[in-house]
Amino acid sequence: MNKTSATFFHKHEQPRRPNAFTLVELLVVIGVIAMLVGLLIVGINAAQKRAQKMNTQFLLSSISQALSRFKSDHGYYPPVLGDPTELTASQLGWPATASNTPNTQTGYARDLLAPPINPLFGSTNTKVSQWTTQEATALQNWYSVTSLAEYLIGAGDRSADGYGICGELPDPVPTDPLAGQRELPRAGIRSPGMDGVWGAALQPIMSTDVSATAGAAANYTSAKLGSPTIKGLFFSRNLALPSRVLLSSTTVSGAGNDTSKCILRSRPNLEGKIFGPYLELKDPSVIGGYKGKKIDPKDPAGIGKIQDIVRVTDGDPDFDKYPKVILDYWGQPIRYYRRGYVNLTPNTLDLSTDGTKFDLGDFFALRPTQGIESEFVPAAQAATDVLADLNGDRSSTPRLRSAEFALLSSGPDKKIVRVRRIGIDITTSPVFDYQNPNNDVDVNADNIVETGP
Repeated sequence: MNKTSATFFHKHEQPRRPNAFTLVELLVVIGVIAMLVGLLIVGINAAQKRAQKMNTQFLLSSISQALSRFKSDHGYYPPVLGDPTELTASQLGWPATASNTPNTQTGYARDLLAPPINPLFGSTNTKVSQWTTQEATALQNWYSVTSLAEYLIGAGDRSADGYGICGELPDPVPTDPLAGQRELPRAGIRSPGMDGVWGAALQPIMSTDVSATAGAAANYTSAKLGSPTIKGLFFSRNLALPSRVLLSSTTVSGAGNDTSKCILRSRPNLEGKIFGPYLELKDPSVIGGYKGKKIDPKDPAGIGKIQDIVRVTDGDPDFDKYPKVILDYWGQPIRYYRRGYVNLTPNTLDLSTDGTKFDLGDFFALRPTQGIESEFVPAAQAATDVLADLNGDRSSTPRLRSAEFALLSSGPDKKIVRVRRIGIDITTSPVFDYQNPNNDVDVNADNIVETGP
């Protein structure tokens, strides 16, 4: 072959295919990557939900153990604290117009919720014959979101639980600091006494007791001091008067820092042994401040309200003054239930046998939504001894009926229906009311419950 022919064949060689994806191949690869990313996200979400549930269950177990240690020290489980105005009026011994600490003041939601009283009537003494539907519904409000932090951690200052400073420690520290300024850190409590609320139920402070302390009574704006019918309110505790009463930096009193300005019977509750904290929480995200209740953004009609919770990371300047709550890993307060007691002394359980006594099996949100028949109270016994929810459901368990306390997390959906074991109102219509975010048949199915002992 000569030079000319070689050149001819070289010029007519087939061109090589470039190393690149076709459009179809590229779309296939993108689709596979998207599917894998989707599976990864689903897996991560599932793992996160499992972790949240396991962490919440572990937290409830830790709280249960802390409550046992508290009882070992004091002889009773903590009383139920809250806002008395949220109790159903004129039911179970609760007044039609309840006194309370306003939500603008230190101590809000930390008043004693008096144990339910259900007087005997008629000749029959089964529980079902003694409890009306209204009374059973009223009972569902007797729980606390603030008791756990109050007693197991002792998050308040001397005005709350007898231990810790009132207000901020001066800088520089005085050479002869007042009693309240010597007590750091705040965590921990002094003995709550026979009534569990530092004398506020059995020997409440009256207006005459604080009359010698300049401006003390005036600082309790809207609070009712001196009424013998008011028992267990926060400001009636036999403790140092709060240095800050209103949730505002403008109302300040230094009386709580000076033992000499406290009434004499307060002094035993400001001295002596320090108890706790009974619960160590290394994760700050499980401590919240409770501001009250607000309209649910998902429920603009305002049919139901949700708890207004802030965390230390939210930047609220009043965070330290709000009552503290222990949160589950979905950010909702853990609810505390306990058995009833008499004579305002929580170590005296209600042992009545006349049908007026309730048990934890009568709190509908604690009842399991599913289970085999053998796990529930037999129908014949439930017909006389178990309160019915608003669906007429008496499905309770022996474990709940024998428990002395219970802890409740609302679970991943962050919702609880208190008046029904099964969420939907089956007595009026089988059709869901979509305006009510709680009207869901499975709303309580994800509740997490811990009972003790």
